[in-house]
Amino acid sequence: MLRVRSYDFARDERGAGTIMGLLWFMLLVGITGLAVDATNGFRNRTMLQATADAAALGGIIDVLNEGAAVANAVAYSASNMPDALYGDVLQPGDVEIGSWDMATRSFIEGGLVVNILDPDGPLVPDAVRVTLHQTKANANAVPVNFLRIIGLRTWDVNVEAVAQRFLPECLQDGLVAAGMVDMSSRNKFFNNICVHGQQGVRESISNTHQIGVTVSTPSMYDDTIGILVPNDRFDADPGLPVAMREVSLRPRMVNHVNKIMLDMLAMESYIVPGFIAGTTTGDFNGVSASATLPSVIQKTEKWDLSDTIPGNIYHIKCASNKNVRIKGDTVLTDVVIISDCNIGAAPGVVMSNVALFMLSTGNPGGSGDNGNAGGQGQGGTTSGQGGAGVESATLDFSSSVQLGTADCSGSGGGVQIFSNASVKFSSQTEIQGLQIIAAGNVYLGTQGMGIKGINVQAGGNITLSANNDFGLCPNSAPNLQTVAYYRLTR
Repeated sequence: MLRVRSYDFARDERGAGTIMGLLWFMLLVGITGLAVDATNGFRNRTMLQATADAAALGGIIDVLNEGAAVANAVAYSASNMPDALYGDVLQPGDVEIGSWDMATRSFIEGGLVVNILDPDGPLVPDAVRVTLHQTKANANAVPVNFLRIIGLRTWDVNVEAVAQRFLPECLQDGLVAAGMVDMSSRNKFFNNICVHGQQGVRESISNTHQIGVTVSTPSMYDDTIGILVPNDRFDADPGLPVAMREVSLRPRMVNHVNKIMLDMLAMESYIVPGFIAGTTTGDFNGVSASATLPSVIQKTEKWDLSDTIPGNIYHIKCASNKNVRIKGDTVLTDVVIISDCNIGAAPGVVMSNVALFMLSTGNPGGSGDNGNAGGQGQGGTTSGQGGAGVESATLDFSSSVQLGTADCSGSGGGVQIFSNASVKFSSQTEIQGLQIIAAGNVYLGTQGMGIKGINVQAGGNITLSANNDFGLCPNSAPNLQTVAYYRLTR
């Protein structure tokens, strides 16, 4: 009897589904747990990475002050992922100050580089690396739910981010417009010079671009704001297809024009050029250097600028409907001129070590009818307080004016122009080192001898006439005033 029952029991298949069901249930729980808990782990990693990026960028703003950089990074981290919810994801010891090696794409702890805003000053760090943790060792690991069934309790998540303080190459030697760059034909670009239009670049035919030159917009092939050539004949401009890049770059200095000019009137030492008697040039983003500054000499629009004395700062106070004219063959050296009204320069004017500040409050110019003067019919934009088109430019140079010293060394003798409206140059202007920061438009006429060292930031459009040679003296434009840019490198 027992033997029969044992045999029947062995052959009985009832309940087999339960065993299979349990096996499938465990498998499904495992798969579901892996999906849910892995998704939660990746979500936390993404959030931790975003927090690391914010912390690195928060720290890099004050990279020259290590204590402030560390404090900022930790504060940004705690703001994004509060300690009460996530634990200490970033501790001060996990914020490192150093430099970024672009060639090897590596962070060098404690590394120092040339200060982009003060090349002649001491070496400084230019990068911040932060490492964030959600780990068991840090007592804030990411918990799991379903995978506890197989004994897994938490995920360990570690991320890092590196931010760098830098100055885009285009802002060291190049032309950068918040609007469009519109150029005629037969212009030549050499020695890695950069041309950027945030709202597009329009080229006529027969412009030449040497290898290493960059022509960029945020969207190269956009029919409205891309790089535009007649009938899409990119091959008609030698070197252009190789030079084209997709880059978003805003000329941030134009946002500081009014502050710079008002600070010059207030004799803030950081803004006074080194060629003014008794001064030490400071850092635009740093601490003002102590200096003995000369008094500002007040003049009216009737004053003859040929009477300037080197080492002085002059403020021309005039009504908005008045104009100041620099007589032909006037030589200006080692002076700062601040004008409340428009300035014109007659043929033969020569300038070296000169800073011109045009704080214009005059009537804005027209929008132009062909786009070359910021005309809206060609997609141009006019911006800045002056809002002036080039036909009523704040600064208007006649032909045969010489700006800068012909040495290609970049060691002095250049000219700086700051305008809250627009700047216009006629033909045959000899440029030997020039920085232009204009909230409006910039117009560069035909140049017979080429442009040897130029740095332009325009809040509106940049218009180039024909037969200009750019980049003949690379990096020789004066760049005493600029602002730092920041980016994530890893």
